[in-house]
Amino acid sequence: MLYLLSAAVTTEAALRGGWEPIKDLEDPHVREVAEYAVSEHGRLKNLQLKLEKIVKGEKQVVSGIMYRLVLAVEEKGAGTKQYTVIVAEDNKMHLKSFKKFVVE
Repeated sequence: MLYLLSAAVTTEAALRGGWEPIKDLEDPHVREVAEYAVSEHGRLKNLQLKLEKIVKGEKQVVSGIMYRLVLAVEEKGAGTKQYTVIVAEDNKMHLKSFKKFVVE
């Protein structure tokens, strides 16, 4: 029994910090994170952006959760482009911070 507990703790520790796929890209919280990234980037760059679709997503558990998402985003007058975004979320303080927003 001690061996199984030790193996479970070792496996959990090995996974902490690694990126893992997000299984449900339609999850409302994942959508909220994606909308936050699009809204914040649009505000900072003075662009009218609209989230079309979450194409791919991964998350990483650190002191909170880091989300790495590939998004299809429509820019008014420029069509739809794919962007990779990274958003950090602090679970204790319920804060999100925008880290990266680059065109694919």
